[in-house]
Amino acid sequence: MKSLRRLLHICLFTSLVTLFFSCEKEDLTEVGQTFHLRHKGADMPIWVRGNLSSNKIVLYLHGGPGDCAMCYRHYLKGLENSVAVAYWDQRIAGSSSGKVDLKTLNYEQFGEDAYYTVKLLKERYPNAKIYLLAHSFGVELAWQFLTTGDNQKMVSGLMAVNGTFSTYRWLVQVREWVLREARKQNKPEVEKYAAENPVTRENLSTYQWEKLYRHMMDLGGNPVSLYDDKAFVVNYVFATPNTALGQFTHGKAYEQYGKVEMQKFEKSALLRNIRIPVALFWGVKDGVVPVGIAHETRDLLTATSASLVTFDASWHEPFVSETDRFIAEVLRFVR
Repeated sequence: MKSLRRLLHICLFTSLVTLFFSCEKEDLTEVGQTFHLRHKGADMPIWVRGNLSSNKIVLYLHGGPGDCAMCYRHYLKGLENSVAVAYWDQRIAGSSSGKVDLKTLNYEQFGEDAYYTVKLLKERYPNAKIYLLAHSFGVELAWQFLTTGDNQKMVSGLMAVNGTFSTYRWLVQVREWVLREARKQNKPEVEKYAAENPVTRENLSTYQWEKLYRHMMDLGGNPVSLYDDKAFVVNYVFATPNTALGQFTHGKAYEQYGKVEMQKFEKSALLRNIRIPVALFWGVKDGVVPVGIAHETRDLLTATSASLVTFDASWHEPFVSETDRFIAEVLRFVR
């Protein structure tokens, strides 16, 4: 979903390489370990950084699909003084590589990859408790993993950040958000479009969600651009293993996901089986995954006491808009 916006910034990366030529590239082996999960054609790197003596590992499940993990270390690094953080690039994401069959870009395979990632971390750090920190698509991945077999017994908790459990409920909430904002902002044409295009289970497989999504973004559903943050861009260019060229080549691989696979995602009935601690972290201004999804998620988690932490000054990425508070809330949950 973010790939189009990122394509617009290729030129920005090129100019910044020249502008910030004096910056030194970070030593990516500074603390912890780097290793790879090789599974079904994908070579997926995992970087473990931070306080390993804490015996607590926060596994970051990045968004996208097709985003990257280490590029967000710029915002998550504050965790590393207290706990270790595992940054994992999913298949065909970030700096992962290999010869991947595009047919493996499905929820079952993402969940299986997560299983082997957690398993590998538990083998390497047998005394550590593992907590999932999932954002956006990473939340879908987390629900896929946690609702499969006994996987939830492998981890000690989940922090879900602005992500959904159901494509159907997500689109219903986005449409309602668009209707409300169109009325507030006096956009009658957008309001008319949303009113005339309801989301139903019957039309879900053919619903033109991309147009609704564009209206949501035009109404300010997530105006924060990471690339306006020079410190983030410098970190991305000089201090991560990702390259802009590699990052921008992933988008087309997910066309099938957006047209077919995404419409099938539905975990509503299975959330009642979740028994591990769950915290929902939400930017309340978000139009990408509106806060209504957070309330629905909490209501479905009947077997555990899920807490909801809201970030009133944030949109889709509260770790960007309210970094210090976000770090504090993650550490509060893990402790």
